Amino acid sequence: MNHLIVSGINYHFSPVSIRERFCIPDSCVGHALEALKRFPHIKESAILSTCNRTEVYAVVDDVRGGMADIEAFFASVQHVTDHGALKPNFKLLRDDVVLHLLRVASGLDSMILGEAQIMSQVKAAHQNALERQSCGPMLDFIFKLALNCGKRVRTETSMGKRAVSVSSAALELAHLKLGSLKEKSTVVIGAGKMGQICVKHLLSEGGSGPVVLVNRNKERIENFLKNKLSNKEKIKFGFDFAERHELAAQADLVIVATGADDTVLKANELARYRHQGSPSQLIVDISVPRNTDAALAQLAGVELAHADDLSQIVSRNKAEREAIISEAEEIVYANFEDYHNWLRSQLVVPTIAELREKIEAIRLEQIAKTKDQGEKSAEGCRFEMESISRAIVNQILHHPTVQLKATKDYEILKQQAEALRTLFHLDPEEGRRRLEKARRGLEA
Repeated sequence: MNHLIVSGINYHFSPVSIRERFCIPDSCVGHALEALKRFPHIKESAILSTCNRTEVYAVVDDVRGGMADIEAFFASVQHVTDHGALKPNFKLLRDDVVLHLLRVASGLDSMILGEAQIMSQVKAAHQNALERQSCGPMLDFIFKLALNCGKRVRTETSMGKRAVSVSSAALELAHLKLGSLKEKSTVVIGAGKMGQICVKHLLSEGGSGPVVLVNRNKERIENFLKNKLSNKEKIKFGFDFAERHELAAQADLVIVATGADDTVLKANELARYRHQGSPSQLIVDISVPRNTDAALAQLAGVELAHADDLSQIVSRNKAEREAIISEAEEIVYANFEDYHNWLRSQLVVPTIAELREKIEAIRLEQIAKTKDQGEKSAEGCRFEMESISRAIVNQILHHPTVQLKATKDYEILKQQAEALRTLFHLDPEEGRRRLEKARRGLEA
């Protein structure tokens, strides 16, 4: 028997200092899925790795063995010495897995309620699993269901109207700390999706505060600037990545949003360019793994924030949050019922098909016994039809009859008898009337 499980870590139980060490880069997800396929108890698998979570969804033939396989998988992909501290601490089974994924895709389980990027991340996790052929019928169905659920939540509730991202939450945090950003100077390090969202939000602020965009690959910046952007003149670009510390030292706000595996903003390098007249500044690192040196927080005039500090944004507007969650949960549970309907169909449809095949085989066997026996009189044909039909009835009823008579446990026997009555819609009075009518029809 197969079981649905999820195991990993997420922001509910692990700080960013742990989550970043579990994070699986996009370029490595395919290899990780191939590794999961080699474990003995894992039959299907998919990996969802974001700034908030790294979770392995799997169909396993044994729960305990499957959980152990995923734990071994995490140990094998971590290049650190403290494997004991880096074990999955989030585990769910069966129905709870489905409910969790539905809530994740709907933005209900994100640190930022309604976080906009999670839908694309769930879609990518599903697509990666399909491409690596680690996704079977069970995971394929629940991921499609989750994506449909997330889409409905965003189109049918007010969740979509206030959908935010980690990037927009970072700027909301900056507003709380610095006030208006219109005239503030900002450096954005990283021109990926999150960095670009930050720039767009900063440009929409208006004002004359410059937005300096720095990236290792200048071509990505050039491609981004081809888009239609409001207040594009605020963007300053063309700098070498090596100049990032000097540029950051003069900014009021620094957003770090890169996909690097190492630190891109170091305390000793930034200190070289900061002097007595340097402005007080806020550095927000939304990268996972973090790309800033923790020692930056020790520099005079520097305040350092990272992904977990965005919880300040989460706790605001509690009444509004509760109303949105209530709307969204109704859709989640409607989709959860769709899952149960599908699960029941997976059990019933093959059984019905097998039943039909067995009865059809009996019919064909009886026909074959009387084939090619020459022409018969009408009476002979009628006798033959009765013989065939009676043989079919006897063969169909043989095994259920033997099984019922052989059952010793009274309670089980009652359950089996009731199941037969329900499945065949048995009613003693109706059955007798129908039988008498059929006999009269044959005699007529």
